[in-house]
Amino acid sequence: MQTVYIKLFFSALFWGASAIAGKWLFAVLRPAQVTFLRFALAALALGAVVTLARRQPGPASLGEHLRLAVLGVVGVSLCYYFYFEGLYYSSAFNAGLIEATIPLVTLALSVLLKEEHLDSAQTTGFALAYVGVLVIVTRLDWAVIQAFAYNRGDVLLLLGTLCFGLYNVLLRKFRFSFASQNTKLFYIFLYGSAPLAGWVWLDGLGQPLHWTLDIHGWLALVVLALGASVLAYVFFNQGIQAIGASRASSFINLVPVITAGLAFILLGERPDFSQLLGSAVILLGVSLSQYGWPRWLAARVAAAS
Repeated sequence: MQTVYIKLFFSALFWGASAIAGKWLFAVLRPAQVTFLRFALAALALGAVVTLARRQPGPASLGEHLRLAVLGVVGVSLCYYFYFEGLYYSSAFNAGLIEATIPLVTLALSVLLKEEHLDSAQTTGFALAYVGVLVIVTRLDWAVIQAFAYNRGDVLLLLGTLCFGLYNVLLRKFRFSFASQNTKLFYIFLYGSAPLAGWVWLDGLGQPLHWTLDIHGWLALVVLALGASVLAYVFFNQGIQAIGASRASSFINLVPVITAGLAFILLGERPDFSQLLGSAVILLGVSLSQYGWPRWLAARVAAAS
């Protein structure tokens, strides 16, 4: 059981480090190149894992291929287009915090589809989290609010969370005839990489692209492709099977904390007051939405409602 918790911690560590790795790679590569390399290499690695494990080679029907292609486009192509373009123009600190709202986006979409209902704690937590996002995006600058002059990167990061929330909802709705999570993930990464290749081609029309990496660049790429895209998902799926989805998902709350810490240590990012305030409000809102009212407050809320 202890091994499961170690694996879940490493899932959070790899996901938290992905923004840092992306920032390092931006020194030599464009966001299009980083995104494509991440998922193309991840698909190759997962393909090798599936082959060595002698799993069922793949979906049995065209319909399953189409569903996996939709998941790949929404959860990989679009989501990470917005994520890495946003990361390019924003900070790793902001990326980690905005990414923390993905469970709330997933919940909101589920409510819109009438699959779930919001209770008072979830509603309050949702509102709080996005007040925190607003604080980060506007930097508490009234001129920014009046002119709608928001940071382009932060807006793109928010669009990325919307795509990943939709991906989560679709992943729950779609059914497949095979049980292997690694096989499913392989096809999602494979289909998601194809449109990203087109993005690289279009990006190269405007200026020549360079593909040379030093040792730090290769290390960052390994963290993204093998760590954040393969091991993190495999470990997380194993954690869900061992201890359940709710307990395993609690480790996701470590991701923005890890990202902020690594951004401070490795990138020298120093959050200002508005970022610190916004992060505190976001984490409070996410925690309230996921875990409900604390015991000392639950009875008062129930009485008031």
